[in-house]
Amino acid sequence: IAKDDVVLIDAGAEIRRYCADVTRTYPASGSWSGFAKDLFEVVLATEREGVAACVAGARWLDVHLGACRRILGGLRDLGLLRGEVDGLLEQGANMLFFPHGIGHMVGLGVRDVGPDLPRLPADPKRPPATLRIDLTLAPGDTVTIEPGVYFIPALLDDRERRERFAAAVDWAKVDALKRFGGIRLEDNVHVT
Repeated sequence: IAKDDVVLIDAGAEIRRYCADVTRTYPASGSWSGFAKDLFEVVLATEREGVAACVAGARWLDVHLGACRRILGGLRDLGLLRGEVDGLLEQGANMLFFPHGIGHMVGLGVRDVGPDLPRLPADPKRPPATLRIDLTLAPGDTVTIEPGVYFIPALLDDRERRERFAAAVDWAKVDALKRFGGIRLEDNVHVT
């Protein structure tokens, strides 16, 4: 591990057969600085907004889309993306850097089964999302909120993606970050 690296730890615990699932990302140097600090702040703000959105009556898809918008706006502000946030979301640009859903249910299993587990129907106005649940949150639900931004060479080096997002992505800046890895934060939220 080099001093400029980040270390991501995804861990869990179990007590009385109930599970927890948490993730933290740390700077190997001991303090955040430069681009890593800026990106950490984007992910932290996204996580905090996601936690705050987990209230009774909130639709899970809306929590996820809010996280996508926040991440896309942050990446645009950092100069990695170009365009309006909703346009980037409609194109599916979030899937380049945030290729998973905002979280999942947690309980007797680390990825507990939700009441509406079937895949989301296709919606031409929204990009496909990898969500494990589609539900309206209710008191008693326990979910994870786990936004992340990653620089995954297998996604970023894909010729079709590079062509599709040629106008939306500053590929020179993104290519310089492929060794960076990524940042994810994850907490468990109990809806009351």
